[in-house]
Amino acid sequence: MDQNQIDDIARRIASAAAQFAPDYRPTPAQKADASAVLHGMLRAIEIYGVTFAHFDAVADFPRMAIQLVQHRDTQA
Repeated sequence: MDQNQIDDIARRIASAAAQFAPDYRPTPAQKADASAVLHGMLRAIEIYGVTFAHFDAVADFPRMAIQLVQHRDTQA
């Protein structure tokens, strides 16, 4: 994964975070964790030839990564 892909993840997470209502926006730490989750997912599946384009065709994975981290934080 190169720097352009990492920058793309950061842009996608920031864009998804901006879609949340003010009371539900992720914290900076949650955005960082969501970026790390998304990065890890992409690294794990790249051996199968899956890209962001494939993710985009199925679901909003950046938003889901944020929701996953937020849910984790409510369970702590």
